[in-house]
Amino acid sequence: MRPARYRVHPLLLGEAEVGRALDVFWSLTKESGRVTVPILAFLIEGGPHPILVDTGMRDPARAVEVHRLGPHRTTAEWSLEAQLAGHGLRPADVGAVILTHLHYDHAGGCQRLPRARFLVQRRELMEAAAPAGPRGLEVGGRELFYDRWDVAALVDELWDRVDLLEGDEEPYPGIRCVRYANSHTPGSQCVYVETEAGTLALVGDIVRKIDLNVERGIPPGLFYDLEAIRAAISDIRRRADRILPTHDPAVSPSPPARPARAGGERDGG
Repeated sequence: MRPARYRVHPLLLGEAEVGRALDVFWSLTKESGRVTVPILAFLIEGGPHPILVDTGMRDPARAVEVHRLGPHRTTAEWSLEAQLAGHGLRPADVGAVILTHLHYDHAGGCQRLPRARFLVQRRELMEAAAPAGPRGLEVGGRELFYDRWDVAALVDELWDRVDLLEGDEEPYPGIRCVRYANSHTPGSQCVYVETEAGTLALVGDIVRKIDLNVERGIPPGLFYDLEAIRAAISDIRRRADRILPTHDPAVSPSPPARPARAGGERDGG
């Protein structure tokens, strides 16, 4: 039986101002300063119901207050509701969300989807509930970029709609979730989607920038194990015809409108 052929659309849900060094292994770079990057999710159409991969952030102010990061911003146009409406959909139409991992900018919109089931690696949820970050970190802190409100929602309010994956699984024909343990996070997964254009890899943050991390072979700055992240990127490159990271401006449906101003912001929304 021929697998389904899906259509994948990036959704722009916000932007963040981050250090350029995040893209580079161990921050070993002469690049300095900050850059504004998109925060993306992906809509998959062509299956039994619309599917999302990731859901953006809960609140731009929390990224600054909780994780002590640079400015984040969203707008009414970039809300999850507005981005879905651009494809003729409402939040209630989404039947499933596949979470590449549970960092604040990937799992923050789950409670806005009243009928979706949430597919996440069991190991990722376990690590997100009890992250191993030291209390004294100036950025990320003890939470290591997991937002406790997002984790609490998944293990309480949304728990009856959470499907825990145990490694590699194919939840739909032509959509395969492959776990890359200890790559970007302990339970990160890549979502491979079969389309008319070939196999697309929705990689979360295993890759931050295609030119640097894939084409030049330099791992990104945030990972758990060097050999694991190198092996993950190599395997993804072998399997996929196109790689779609969450924060690469080249993937965004439109470039960030302007650099974010100081503090967390929510323009028009």
